[in-house]
Amino acid sequence: MKKCSLILALSLSLFAQNQKMQIYKPVTSSCPQSWLDEMQKNVDEVQIVSLMDVKNLKREVGVPKEIQSCNTSIIDDYIFEGNVPALAIKDFFKDIPKNAIGLSLPAYENDKEEKTVFIIFENKTYKEFGKYH
Repeated sequence: MKKCSLILALSLSLFAQNQKMQIYKPVTSSCPQSWLDEMQKNVDEVQIVSLMDVKNLKREVGVPKEIQSCNTSIIDDYIFEGNVPALAIKDFFKDIPKNAIGLSLPAYENDKEEKTVFIIFENKTYKEFGKYH
């Protein structure tokens, strides 16, 4: 019984231990509380940073304009653009694709039931990573 409890406790956190997530968002924007709650359940430390201009950050880290969203997050030097589902982030960290710098859930995907998440590469190209609910 103790072994099952230990396995359950270890599986509750989707990401690696001691991970920190910085969420950079515009001062005038607010992230959905449900997404913030999901991140706080799965990441050891979440820090929200409000910026006057997030566009410069997006450009500097290499998020293509076509797949940008409201906020940009960083975990372990990887970029997560928009409200990327926790399961997609978990899948990304399971087997990080070569030359990948992160994932994006573009703003136009936010209201869809089945959301398309894109993988972003070092050369600022992207392709579909997967579909998530």
